[in-house]
Amino acid sequence: MVQGNAMDLSRYPDDSFDIVLLLGPLYHLHSEADKLRSIAEAKRVCKPDGKLFFAFISNDMVILTMFHEIPDYFVNGDYNKETFRCDDFPFVFHTIDACRDLLCAGGIKILHEVASDGISELLHDKINAMDDESYAQYLRYHFYICEKPEHLGASDHLLFIGEK
Repeated sequence: MVQGNAMDLSRYPDDSFDIVLLLGPLYHLHSEADKLRSIAEAKRVCKPDGKLFFAFISNDMVILTMFHEIPDYFVNGDYNKETFRCDDFPFVFHTIDACRDLLCAGGIKILHEVASDGISELLHDKINAMDDESYAQYLRYHFYICEKPEHLGASDHLLFIGEK
């Protein structure tokens, strides 16, 4: 196991990996420059025909998830009550358009946009109580809707899959 920094992958030569995962840096790095540097490093170490996976936390669903946990969140929550922009602490939150813009600015060709957990965080008690048959059907439903554009905003986590 190697500990590293997504903004400096200099230990790896160019075009080293078939798949590169950025499953945390983009919702922990605050500056646009740092995010773009991590994207550039991911691109650099990805083979020309490789795939890149980028995870984000969705600004828009977090408010509803927080309300689910904290009943007075709409009134007292840590977000801008006019714009509905969440405070970027402890995580950095992105809208779907901001994800697209960042990846495009980083020269990524977006292949897939996925609502990776959908509304499962709101339904976790019910999902965990399902029998095997019900759970299998729920997963089929989730996979059915997770890439539908109209459902992308209804997920705390977003996954973008791209290539150079």
